[in-house]
Parts: sequence; C-alpha cells; structure tokens
Amino acid sequence: MRLPVLMKLHFTITMVFIILTLPVTAFIVIENYRSNELLIADTSERFIQDSVRENIANVTKLFNPMLSTAATFGTIMHDKPEYFREEGSADYLHEIVVSNEAVYSAYAGFEDGYFRQVRRAVPGKVLGKDLPAGTKLVSRYITVTPQGVAVDHYDYNADWRQRLAQDAGPATYDVRKRDFYKAAIKSNRPAISDPYIFASSGELGITVTAPVAGADGKPIGVAAIDLTLKTFSNFLAANRVSEHGLTIISDDMGGIVAHPQYELDVVNKPDGMVRNQLAKLQDPRVLNALAERLRTGRDRFVYRAGPGNQEYIGIFSPFPKDFKKPWELLTIAPVDDFAGRIKAQERYLLVFGLLAFCFQILMIDNVSRSISRPMEQLAVEVTNIRSFRFGGHIQTRSHVSEVKYLFEAVDLLEKALKSFTSYVPRGLVQDLTRSGIGTTLGVESRYLTILFTDLEGFSTLSETEPSQQLLARVSQYFAAVTDAIEHENGTVDKFIGDAVMAFWGAPSLVHNHAYMACVAAVRAQRRMTVLNGAWRAEGLTPLTVRIGIHSDAVMVGNVGSNQRMSYSVMGDGVNVASRLEGVNKEWHTLTCISHNVFREAGERLWLRPVDVVTVKGRKGGMLIYNLLAVRDADEEVAATPDEMRLCELTTVAYAHYAASRIAEAASAYRTVLNEFPNDGVAQRMLAQCQWKKETGAQ
Repeated sequence: MRLPVLMKLHFTITMVFIILTLPVTAFIVIENYRSNELLIADTSERFIQDSVRENIANVTKLFNPMLSTAATFGTIMHDKPEYFREEGSADYLHEIVVSNEAVYSAYAGFEDGYFRQVRRAVPGKVLGKDLPAGTKLVSRYITVTPQGVAVDHYDYNADWRQRLAQDAGPATYDVRKRDFYKAAIKSNRPAISDPYIFASSGELGITVTAPVAGADGKPIGVAAIDLTLKTFSNFLAANRVSEHGLTIISDDMGGIVAHPQYELDVVNKPDGMVRNQLAKLQDPRVLNALAERLRTGRDRFVYRAGPGNQEYIGIFSPFPKDFKKPWELLTIAPVDDFAGRIKAQERYLLVFGLLAFCFQILMIDNVSRSISRPMEQLAVEVTNIRSFRFGGHIQTRSHVSEVKYLFEAVDLLEKALKSFTSYVPRGLVQDLTRSGIGTTLGVESRYLTILFTDLEGFSTLSETEPSQQLLARVSQYFAAVTDAIEHENGTVDKFIGDAVMAFWGAPSLVHNHAYMACVAAVRAQRRMTVLNGAWRAEGLTPLTVRIGIHSDAVMVGNVGSNQRMSYSVMGDGVNVASRLEGVNKEWHTLTCISHNVFREAGERLWLRPVDVVTVKGRKGGMLIYNLLAVRDADEEVAATPDEMRLCELTTVAYAHYAASRIAEAASAYRTVLNEFPNDGVAQRMLAQCQWKKETGAQ
C-alpha cells in the first residue's frame, strides 16, 4: 500500500495562494507581452512597407524622366539627324548630362558608324594618354572617312566650353556593336538595358535608349543616355529603411543592380569586372533571407541571422509591372531597429512582473506563515512530547480560540507526562507506548539480557561524605549509567538505592540485546572513568561501579494491581545478573558477564574468561567472563593496547587451567602479573593453581 505524501501546512497554504494568484499575474504579463509583439510586428511592417514604396517610387522617378528625355532626344534626332553631326549638338547633350547626377553620358549613334557623345570625366587613359588635369567634361565624336577609317575626336573641358585640350586618334569603339544598340534597333521602342560595365569608366551602369528611324521607316541610329548605378548605391546608403537596415536592388536572376556599398556591385575577375550576385555576397543576412524565401515560398518573413542569431524582417518587393525592367527590392531590417523602445518597455514589464510576482510570493509566504505558524508550533510540541523531549515549550500568541485551547491541552499533557517519567523510566514509557502494551496486567516469558550496577563501598562513603555532595555525585553516576543504557536502546527498570537495574529485549523486541547490553556497560565504565578523573582533581574519592550482565528466559510484563502497577522482569535470570554484579568484588573486576552472554555476543567483545563460579541460588557453577571493551566500535568503547594484551594473555592462561595443565597455567598467569602486577583475576587464579598443585586437586 502506497503511503500518502505529507506536506507541511505552511507549504500547503503557500501553494494554494500561488495557484490562485499566479494564473492572473501570468495572464496579465503574457497578454501585455503578446500585445506588444503584435504592435511591434504591425509597426515594423507598416514602416518597412512605406520605406519600400518610397524607394521604388524614387527609383522609378529617376528612370521615367530619363525615358522621356530619351524619347525627346530620339524625336529631335529623327527630325534633324544632321544636327547631331554638328558641333552645336554637344550643347544639347551637355544639358542632358548635367540635368541629373545619375547621368554619366548622353550620345547619338548612327548606322554609318558616326558617334557623338558628352560624358563626365573619370580617371583613366584616353587614346593611351592621361586626361589633362582639371578635366570635368569630355566631348567626343567619331567620324568615318570614305575609305571606312574611323577617327576618334576628343575635347577636354574644365567646365563646359572651357577647353583644356584636344586630341584625335584611331577609333576602337563602334556603337553599332554594343548590345544596348542592337536591342534598341531590334525592339524599335524606348528601352532600358540590363546593367553592364561601362567601357569608358569601368563602372556598373545601364543605358536608356530610343531607336530612331528615318522618313522611310528604316533605322538611322539610336539616342542613348548612360546612367551610373553608383548613384543608386549612394541613394540606398543614404535612405536606409532603419539604422541597421539594408536595401538591395536586384534583377530576376539574382544579379545585383545596386548595393548600398557600391564596391559590392561588381566583382573583379581575371578577365575583367563583372556584376556581383546576391547568392555570392558574404553577408549572412542576405544568404539567410534567400534561404528562407526558398524554404517558405514567401516574399515576407521574419528570420534569424548573424553571430548573435538576431531577428530580422526580410521583404522581397517587385517593381511595378509597368516598369521597364524585372527588378525587385530586397529590404532587410533588424526587428530591434523598429521595436527597440517597445522591447525595452517589454523587458521592463517582464522584470516588473517578475518582481511583482516575487513580492507577491513573499507576501503570500508571510501570510501563510502567520496562519500556519501556531499549528506548526503545535505539531513540533506534540512531536517533542512523543519523543519525550521536554522543556522546549513554545509560547503561542494566536488569537484564534481553538488554537489557544489546543496549546493549553498540549501543555497540560506535557506536564503530566513529564511528571510521570520522573517516577517511571522514560525509556520504559516510550517502549510501552510504541509496543501498545499500555497498562494491561500480565506477563510473558521472553529471552532477555539483564544488567545490574552497584557502587563499591557506598555505605562507608555515605558515612564520611556530606549528604548533599554525595547526592550530587550519585546523580551524576545515575545520569552516566542511564545515558549509556538509553544510548544502546536499553530500558531502565528501576533504581534500588545506589543500584541500577536495566534490561534489553522488552517491551520492543531486540535481536542483539546481549551485545547492546555489553556496549552499554563498557560505555558506562568509560564515562565513570572521566567523572572519577574530575573528582580526583577536586580531591574527592572516586566511585567504582560494578556491573553484572546475564541473558536468560525471564517473565516480563505489567505486575501489580489495577491501581498501581510496574513494568518489570522477574525470574532466576534477574537474580543471576544481580549475583554477577557482586562477583566483581571477589575477583577485583568491574564488569562480569555470564557464559550465556558470551554465547550471544562474545566474538564482538574484548573479554577474558575468569573461572567457573557458583552463583547463589544455583546448584551448578557457571563460567564467567570479565568484559573490558568492544571490538570494531566507536572510540569511546574501543579497547586500548593494554586491554587487548590482557585479554590475550588471560585467555591463554585459562585454556591451560581448564585443561588441567596447572603448571602451564600458573606460568601463564605469572606472565600476566609480570605485565599487569595489580590484576586481581591473575592473582587469584595463580593462588588457585598453587593450591591445586599442593593438594593435587583437579
């Protein structure tokens, strides 16, 4: 049968309060946390969407005017194709270039190979020569001789029409072979090229083109405007979606159109500069966004990236369908950029909630303690009474009448039981209570171990020593012996003058009662040795305690009348134990045990055989032993080297004596006396050996 789990009242009350209050506190904290999370998500989503729309609108606004300008450029070229073969057309091209910082160059290319351009100056060589210092604008045109030889002409200007130098040389550039030119002629409508590396600057850019046809409808050339994507990169860098956000323009193949760090737009390879790819960026934010898009199939998601596993919002936003190119905007922003304050408030709320919960627990604990403390004190008091521990009464201040009455009843019970144990041995009362024998008259036969103690020369001492002083010393003797007996779970039966009677094995069964009685005897003798040392230091006569121990079948139980009874043992075994205590006087020993005790526990004790003696009340003799110490026990009852040596020598001597080897026995006992001159057992046994030798007795 499984025993129920017992819990303390204080813990039970605390847990009930916590169970009742914790869900409410937890609900408030969790609901606030959830609301903040929704607010964070909504705020960041709206902010990013606004930023995305603004970025796409700004890029679109940049292209639409260029498309219109290119269309106008083409119309003029259609109406006046020869105009762009004249020097004056450079002024028109210059106006297009300076109209927008994103424009790198504007030019007209013809089917016969003629080419006119105005562009911004960039570091590098032209016709194998460095640009003149201070060059800002370059006016260029290519002519083709009747013999088909193309000549490249350059005007270098510090500002427009502030010519620094001129140069000319063989042309290596043919606009008709460029992809954007071919695409424009083929499509026959204004278009935007894919990003590519400009031949003159090495920068990544795009070309806005408008094909031009003659009056007969045949193409005569292309009007074109080059836009450098570096401007887009600068725009993205200056217009971040958030403090730590990132925005990248890419095409439908994952090629980078514009990155906030312009140097990441292109990659330098052995065969020249090429466009970079999103998938080749060494940026975990971008790579994880690509992976999340592939995994979920969505264009908007929240994901984690970076060494700190930070949370990011990722959005892939395509450009409008009416835009000329299949581009999209990748926007990445840390959630904390939008929700930093909200999250700080959220953390504050969480910490405040935890502190409030802890404070609540403390208050609950205090309240539960105030409720449970009187009952717990009462439980402690009852536990002490059950264990016969008196003197630790706790005064309660409870204002609950029922609790007050309970304490008064327990206090009365303690006083009554304490008075009772002053007359009846405490150990006996405990055993009777535990065994359930109570106050029923009746005895039973049981094999027990009985112990008797007595003080040597007490009568003489009582005549010479002041009574109060002697009473105090006897009380210390009783305390030492009683504590030793109770330490080994013995029951003190009664005090008879200066004698103590105790037994083991009743009312509770004890299997090793003989051994426990011997340990108690040794412990009592060792404690008396300590007391005697203190008394000698005070100039007082020491008290010698003699102990007798015997194991036998005796009658044990409640004897007397219904009005007055005593739990005690009776029988021949009790008399034998008493006689063994008296035998010590004859043999000058302190503790004697019977052969019955030896059979029960002899192998665990340090003892020596004394002799076969005749005990008063018994016809036959019995072998008795002198108990000195306990084997393999604690330090208080362990044997000294002298005690072990005495046991070994005496055992050998008695073995000779018991085998009627009287001469060997006498020699062995002399050996004992050589090492222990005052040993009473050896002295008497040696005298007995000499008597047997002289009389020839066996």
